[in-house]
Amino acid sequence: MLNITYRGKFENEKQLIGNDKIPQKAIEFKEGKEINDIFNLGFTLMLPIIIPVIIITIIRIQNIKGHISLNLKTGCIIAAAILMNYILKFIHEYIHGCLYPIKSKKTIWNYTSNGAYFLYCNEKISKTRFIVISLAPMIILGIVPFIIWIFIADKIELTISLVYVFLTWIMIFFSMGDLVNVYNTIKQVPKNAKVFNYGLHSYWIFK
Repeated sequence: MLNITYRGKFENEKQLIGNDKIPQKAIEFKEGKEINDIFNLGFTLMLPIIIPVIIITIIRIQNIKGHISLNLKTGCIIAAAILMNYILKFIHEYIHGCLYPIKSKKTIWNYTSNGAYFLYCNEKISKTRFIVISLAPMIILGIVPFIIWIFIADKIELTISLVYVFLTWIMIFFSMGDLVNVYNTIKQVPKNAKVFNYGLHSYWIFK
């Protein structure tokens, strides 16, 4: 119904591009020449979000009574959290896809070399919509659950509470690349331009 399909292992851009051509006058995002440039920018953009989250977590944990026992139950909780981490990463991409136009073709790929999934859609969308699509998973899977945790942290078992909050951290950290997209969109894309993906890069164009 949402026209989202899982395509499996990503190997090269040809899988994404197919026979599509870049529209004339499309402008590629200036994203840095090396992957480290993107990582460094993403980490910098993440700091104002993750530092308060870490500080609040530390303060909140200090007010929780209890202890962690190294037993089978704890091991099962941690194992479940590891599995949930992979599931949430997939859901992260699905949220991206749900916010694109329903009729547009969306595919989810497993980028095994990076240990992550990513969603590909070359639909041309507004600057505002692209920003919303980029931020939505972090808000839905990271920030909102973290805010909920603040209120329930001392009402659930300590081990589960800690695993829960660490998963919210991961979901926030996992959105680092999305923050780079938002930053580049705000900084580079004119108000009335459309944004789209072509291969592993983003472009904007007046249309």
